[in-house]
Amino acid sequence: MKVLKWIGIVLASLIVLPMITLLIMGQRANAGKTHASVEIAGSPEQVWAWIDDSNRLKQWVSWLVEVREPQPPQHAVGSPRTWVMKDENNGGMLLTLEGKLKEYAPPSRLTITLGSPQYQFDGDETYRLTDLGNGRTRVDVDAKYHYAQWLANLMEPLVTPAAEKKTVGDLARLKSLVESKTEAQAR
Repeated sequence: MKVLKWIGIVLASLIVLPMITLLIMGQRANAGKTHASVEIAGSPEQVWAWIDDSNRLKQWVSWLVEVREPQPPQHAVGSPRTWVMKDENNGGMLLTLEGKLKEYAPPSRLTITLGSPQYQFDGDETYRLTDLGNGRTRVDVDAKYHYAQWLANLMEPLVTPAAEKKTVGDLARLKSLVESKTEAQAR
């Protein structure tokens, strides 16, 4: 009987301790926040074209398979955007993110509010372009997401770093695309 008791304690510890750890980590000041930055050899206008154009956006944002927007595209605050993503963390299942432009100031700043009723999360993603001079631009992407579903909220300490890593990879692709086009235009 003592052995069963100890087995029960060990099994409970293997479940309860990680959950408590995740709960505590989920209370940190930067929970749900990501930041990524890259410097690109291209003007803010050249980089902006890759952020503002739906077809170009699909080329550098991983998992993004479709962007739905009003036709002709509207750039006013409140204009809807729907991003359809192939969620590689969920067996390639399609994930629809409903969004609205919250801020639109070309070629320097765009904020979009995105959310998923299916997964019960929402937040803002801001793209800031800073002209560094000499045909160079720094792109900063800041996001802040809130998870309403208890399991997603519990898993936030794992989800947020993975999302930030994905954004870093996406910005590396953006850099490569912009710089290859800029180089080709210079020839």
